[in-house]
Amino acid sequence: MQENPNPNPAPTKGWSLADKLIFRFLFVYFLIYAFLFPFDVIPGIERLLQYNAMFWDALVPWVGKNILNLSYPITVKPNGSGDTTYNYVQVLIIAVFALTISLIWTILDRRRATYNQLFYWFTVLLRYNLAFTMFVYGFAKVFKSQFPFPPLYRLLEPYGDSSPMGLLWTFMGYSYTYNVFTGLGEVVGGFFLLFRRTTTLGACILLAVLGNVVVINFAYDVPVKLYSVHLLLMAFILSLLDLPRLLAFFVLNVPTPPAEMPWISRFKILNFSLLAIKLAIIGFVSYAIVSQAIESEKKWGDKAPKPPFYGIYEVETFVMNRDTLPPLITDATRWRRLLINRQNAATVMLMNDSLKRYNFQPNLQKKTFLVYTNDADSTQKSTLTYTEPFKNQLVLQGILKKDTLKIHLKKTDLKKFLLLNRPFNWINEYPFNR
Repeated sequence: MQENPNPNPAPTKGWSLADKLIFRFLFVYFLIYAFLFPFDVIPGIERLLQYNAMFWDALVPWVGKNILNLSYPITVKPNGSGDTTYNYVQVLIIAVFALTISLIWTILDRRRATYNQLFYWFTVLLRYNLAFTMFVYGFAKVFKSQFPFPPLYRLLEPYGDSSPMGLLWTFMGYSYTYNVFTGLGEVVGGFFLLFRRTTTLGACILLAVLGNVVVINFAYDVPVKLYSVHLLLMAFILSLLDLPRLLAFFVLNVPTPPAEMPWISRFKILNFSLLAIKLAIIGFVSYAIVSQAIESEKKWGDKAPKPPFYGIYEVETFVMNRDTLPPLITDATRWRRLLINRQNAATVMLMNDSLKRYNFQPNLQKKTFLVYTNDADSTQKSTLTYTEPFKNQLVLQGILKKDTLKIHLKKTDLKKFLLLNRPFNWINEYPFNR
């Protein structure tokens, strides 16, 4: 092997006791917290992930019951919410593990002067974990699936009836341009983290991007608070690598020397081999993330195909068991509107504005809708026939939950909603704030 003529070794200045204690804790903490990521997309890792999940699924409820003495059992596992009791207890356990292991490590390795080599690999763990996480979230915005366009029922729902998170999802989902802008901020910041020379730039970009994300999550009660704070902490730690140079440049206005970029090895062939492995990992994981984002956009994002009869239908007459029900706003039985927004699903808005959701499967050949009134029980189904006497009109007939129905509906022109028909304007003589 040919030796590198300029290995540029890392400085050998000793670390303080505080530096070593903090490093040991953070190293163990994030090693556990980011277990197997980003390699969880590699085939064959699923079994390890299953064992990891089984370990936490057994430990977390036990700690909640026997150590923390919680007043309720932990039965809700990680799901769309990242702020469950399970998540908080798990983070507490990881912190206790990290503290315990780091104290044992300190006793057994108290003579070591530095952890320069291990610190480098610790930053690699943070860089890749944060970078690929930003790719996941960023490409889900560039290929618009995280925030799809607001569903039809949102167009009819008063602002005051939406949750803070629902209001945020509506705001974000409306604009494709803003989704791409915010998504590119996450992708670009993550991309810069993949290379040592641009790590500081990527960390600074993500400090701004993730700082905004964390504030939004807290301000709009989005249940990703724990996770987003961890991501922000990763970006903060990575930005500290160049803190003296950042202070010298931005605050003290003094000359800033270039950062030292030591070779990983003294041998060129090993450095090139590691570079090839790195590029392969980046390419494979990036391809998997982008492919998933594109597929998600086609499946449930803005490019998902519209279902047959897509639209909002106003109920003109509602006949139940041969009795025509008047449109009384206190009636919790009569339909007010039928909303067909996505494949095999429909939402019924009753006269009192409450919503009922159904599995609503059309059969265009038989001119029927197969309606499941209970998703948990596939036997509870009904069949409604439909006719289209005139354009944009629909008549449903059949038995639903033992009630004989005949419903006349008229399709609403979606262009009547200002949110959908207000175009972009370069010139506004007056603010158009409605």
